Amino acid sequence: MSSNPTPSPDSSTDVDDVAGVDARTTAALEALTSGVRAAEAYGRSDLGERLTRVRERLLNPDVNVVVIGEFKQGKSSLVNALLNSRVCPVDDDIATAVPTTVRHGNERRAFALVAPPAPEEAPGVAPGSSSSASSVDDVVIDRHTIDFGEIGDYATEGRQTMHPDLDVRGVDVELDRKLLETGLVLVDTPGVGGLGSAHATAALGALSVADAAVFLSDASQEYTRTEMAFLEQAIEMCPHVTCVMTKTDFYPSWRKVLDINKAHLERAGYDLPIIPVSSTLRIEAIKRSDKQLNAESGFVDLVARLRDDAVGQAALREQTAAHVELLSVVDQLIASFEAERTIIDDPEARAALLRQLEEATERSQQLKSQSAKWSVTLNDGVADLTADVEHDFRERVRRLLVECDEAIEASDPAETWSEFEPWLSNRVSYDVVSNYRMLTTRSSELSGEVADHFRVDGGEVLEQLDIGNAGDALARVGAGAGVEFDEQSTLMAGMTMLRGSYSGILMFTMLGGMLAVPGIGAIAVGIGLVMGRKGLKDEKVRQLAQRRQQAKTQVRKYTDDVSFQVTKDARDNLRRTQRQLRDFYSARAEELHRSTTDALSSAKAAAQTDERDRATRVRDIDAELERLGSLRSRVTSLGAGTRGAQGGAR
Repeated sequence: MSSNPTPSPDSSTDVDDVAGVDARTTAALEALTSGVRAAEAYGRSDLGERLTRVRERLLNPDVNVVVIGEFKQGKSSLVNALLNSRVCPVDDDIATAVPTTVRHGNERRAFALVAPPAPEEAPGVAPGSSSSASSVDDVVIDRHTIDFGEIGDYATEGRQTMHPDLDVRGVDVELDRKLLETGLVLVDTPGVGGLGSAHATAALGALSVADAAVFLSDASQEYTRTEMAFLEQAIEMCPHVTCVMTKTDFYPSWRKVLDINKAHLERAGYDLPIIPVSSTLRIEAIKRSDKQLNAESGFVDLVARLRDDAVGQAALREQTAAHVELLSVVDQLIASFEAERTIIDDPEARAALLRQLEEATERSQQLKSQSAKWSVTLNDGVADLTADVEHDFRERVRRLLVECDEAIEASDPAETWSEFEPWLSNRVSYDVVSNYRMLTTRSSELSGEVADHFRVDGGEVLEQLDIGNAGDALARVGAGAGVEFDEQSTLMAGMTMLRGSYSGILMFTMLGGMLAVPGIGAIAVGIGLVMGRKGLKDEKVRQLAQRRQQAKTQVRKYTDDVSFQVTKDARDNLRRTQRQLRDFYSARAEELHRSTTDALSSAKAAAQTDERDRATRVRDIDAELERLGSLRSRVTSLGAGTRGAQGGAR
């Protein structure tokens, strides 16, 4: 039944040689360890905690690689072949319906990510189920432990039949594979089904927080217009995109299609590689431990690309962050000793230096206050951005409603709704994604403005913003655009005509009887039929108007529900962004204030040092400065190595 064979889930042979922690990362880790020890030795536990967090990110990075593409292009087979494990379900008759995330773990485990129902509808937890809760985008998601063989029951379209009472949002898998040890996290997404589909919304939402993307299209045909449009958005939202052509073993003319696709990318101005692969050959190569066959499958090039572009670039980013953070911490530690040394060496400069330190302390104190320029910029920027994002979505909904009204007035909703409803859902999805992209772009711009205003000591590196997934907004709406129209049945049409005919016959028969006109009965029947036909026509017009009004009402109800959820999510994201920026820079301001305060205290103490103790203190200070200077040299060389690696990568 499977369209692509998959390896045994217990198979663990690794054909690819994936490097672990490289020399630059090792050097950065050692420097960070020295920095933590130095900070703690000098009583600066705050700086030590800061470097510890950087070290944890460097040691355990999460490098998210999202696998995207249309339905039935071989995404799940590709993930299975990469990992040599039957992780993602592969079948001719079913398709992946929710994202499946695969990360490294010491043992093989699987979890279903389930959103709980509304409190009033929440049933008890099923007996025997193991779950733990975690907060994702301010929504509590339950992690239900599931058997490895049940992944398909939760990740595919059949999940609604197998588990109708569960709102499954995704599947999380842990697997012990060398490819995943470096922090690589693979995300198998549902087929996008077109640029504006709800699945495309989920894929684009995942792309916005991804480190790299793998765009799949099989060798059966060249890129479609829809695929090129989706690829354009993917490139805008993700820093590294790799195109992969699958099923080369199934289509003999794949080289011709490959050349055509390369021409499409060249005309669009995209300098992207296209890697042809065969999951079938990859699986067979693993079974045979055949490196030559593995090379023919194309997966050697793909693994190298993931290692260099995804894992390598993420490592460089963390190494750069480590360099900047270390430099900032070491310079703050050095400043205190240098101030004390200057006071002892140059008594004449004592007054000027103390005045400068006092001014620096006042500036750092001001940096902590709400009136600081970075704080004002942050608060005003979030308020302005909230208004702009909400206005943008309202404007999109207004334009959509105009289009919907025009389409409804030009047709009978009872006949066209089966086509109109998917179009409406897709169009709303597209508008949600566009609004979400505006939110992420403007949030990044705001963080840059705040950083510019805060930059006092040579610059800081801001931690990544935690922007939610646009697809979750639609998933949480809980309302559809479906509607049942009150159509006029054949019986009702006959009754309507009969009522009109009867009224006409009755009126004219009574009138004829009153006037005693001979033959009036036949005339009355004819007139009654005419009036009945007119009554039927009027009733049809009335019911058509009623159906159109029903359709418009349902459209407005649907867009109101979506607007309510999207607006809430946008505000939640912006509040989260505001808290992250505020907490980050408040901590940096507190560190600077403590550093300037310590430097001022050391300088004042040095000014009062007895002449006999100064020589001893100078020797101690020189020893500490020598240690810190040596550490700073290591940090500087680390930064030079990182810049060289980035230049080589470009």
